[in-house]
Amino acid sequence: MKKLFKTALLTTALALAPQAQAAVIASLTFNTPTGTVASNQVIDMFVTLTLDADSEALTTDATGKVTSGFDYAGYTGNIDLNDPNTRVFFSVSYGCSGTFTDVCSPGAYQFDFNFNQPNFISPVDFNLQPGQSFSWLFGTFTPVGGNAPAGTYTFYNASTLVQIYNPGADPNDPNDDQNDFLNFAQTCPTQEASCAFTRDVFMANNAVPEPGTWGMMILGFGVVGSAMRRRGATRALDAMV
Repeated sequence: MKKLFKTALLTTALALAPQAQAAVIASLTFNTPTGTVASNQVIDMFVTLTLDADSEALTTDATGKVTSGFDYAGYTGNIDLNDPNTRVFFSVSYGCSGTFTDVCSPGAYQFDFNFNQPNFISPVDFNLQPGQSFSWLFGTFTPVGGNAPAGTYTFYNASTLVQIYNPGADPNDPNDDQNDFLNFAQTCPTQEASCAFTRDVFMANNAVPEPGTWGMMILGFGVVGSAMRRRGATRALDAMV
């Protein structure tokens, strides 16, 4: 199971590659796309997956295997579906975008998937019928060091998908893993403001400013100090006249 979660994390870039078309017609949206938070606050990102009335259902069995929402007979990828080690399950993808994590390099926030149920990472006995919706905590943004610089942060690309996974000949060697993906819904592939997840971050009263903010404050204090000294010198000269 630990290795399974690792592969879910690796869907970040691969899920966006062109895939065969599925009979799933769905939309994925952020539940609360905008808001204002303190700089030391953990930010929860909830999403909702909605199936079109004409979509195929999304279902799994008690092991998490996809039983509806994936065309086994029509699959043309490079993974052997008849191999008993092959797993076909629902998963999610975090696409590198926006400013929360500085495009997936170290940034002001750390992103973590939510692995607690309910979620869409290998759910068991899942049953989403046409026209229905499913909402869950997709993941969280945590301020690095407990505090983030004030500003506006944006995220775009969360995805839902079918993942086909085979651990290869050596289950302990990630280099021979086989992964394939069928992406069927994304939050904001166009990266437009109208579909983005955005938070305006203000400095918390008890927060310690980031080093860059300290620099600006020190500069400000210096300017104020210089002005006070100038005023003091002026008053001294006035007294001498």
